[in-house]
Amino acid sequence: MIGNSILSALTNLVLLAGLPFTVYYVYHHRRHGRSFAEVLHRAGLQVGETKYLWYCVVASLAIVTILLVWPPPLDPFTRQGSAQRVFAGVGLGPLPLVMAFLYGIVQTGFSEELLFRGLIAGSLSRRLPLLWANMLQALVFLLPHLLILSVMPEMWPVLVFVFLAALFAGWVRIRSGSIVGPWILHASVNVTMALSIAMRS
Repeated sequence: MIGNSILSALTNLVLLAGLPFTVYYVYHHRRHGRSFAEVLHRAGLQVGETKYLWYCVVASLAIVTILLVWPPPLDPFTRQGSAQRVFAGVGLGPLPLVMAFLYGIVQTGFSEELLFRGLIAGSLSRRLPLLWANMLQALVFLLPHLLILSVMPEMWPVLVFVFLAALFAGWVRIRSGSIVGPWILHASVNVTMALSIAMRS
């Protein structure tokens, strides 16, 4: 079980973060002569303005509290095809905690934030006004999440939350120059969802 979690996390890390970042770096290094440190900066791999980090910490605490007080229905997230199904019935203990952290922090949190906020939102923000860059990156982020409808069509309101969260994360990334805040937010929500399913099923 833990082996599958590690493999899934590493696969996402390579496919969603590692390969796109490598291509991004090679392009900027060869085309513009940018150093590795400069490319890291452009990709949002820096702390950025700390006030935006605090915005994300506060937003994370609020969303986590809501998820704990009013958890979503369990059945849709334990169906075949759901990314959270692996947590069904595992309970709460050291192993489920490690699995949840791998899933939320590495597999989805960092991998998706580097790709969608770090590379895509960052690139768009250097070419478009903030409003349009942010709207476009949120729509791009929403597209793969439409697959939720094939597993749990009744949970379509989740897509509204995904889009709004992407708008907030994109705004933070563009204004702060960092993906750290959005990463904290993304990881907090996904770890909480995974543990909620593990505890309730």
